Amino acid sequence: MAKKEEAPKAPANPASDPKIEAVKQLIFGENMQQYDNEFNEIKNLIKKTRTEIESELNETRDALNKLINQTKDALTNEIQDLRSDMNKKVTQLRADMDETVADLEDRKLNRKLLGTLLQEMGKQIAE
Repeated sequence: MAKKEEAPKAPANPASDPKIEAVKQLIFGENMQQYDNEFNEIKNLIKKTRTEIESELNETRDALNKLINQTKDALTNEIQDLRSDMNKKVTQLRADMDETVADLEDRKLNRKLLGTLLQEMGKQIAE
């Protein structure tokens, strides 16, 4: 029986294959190191920019939260002041109304008293 010939196995990492490295060297030549450096600079710039943007976003979020809380506190205080003013005005209106009602009752009683006095005067004149 004849044995099957085994095909040569490809390396686990194709990028580390010496043939591929040789082709890269032929295609890119001396510029390969320059490209790697430029890519690394770009990667570092992207990381730095991302960190700066995240920092600015966090600062902006914190500032907005602080502003929201200040506005909320100010509105709460304004609402409490308005309630207090409204309660004072309602109390004053009730007092004014009670005073007016009492004054009206006094006037009404005075009419009765006046009517009674006029009747007595009429009787005295008639006698």
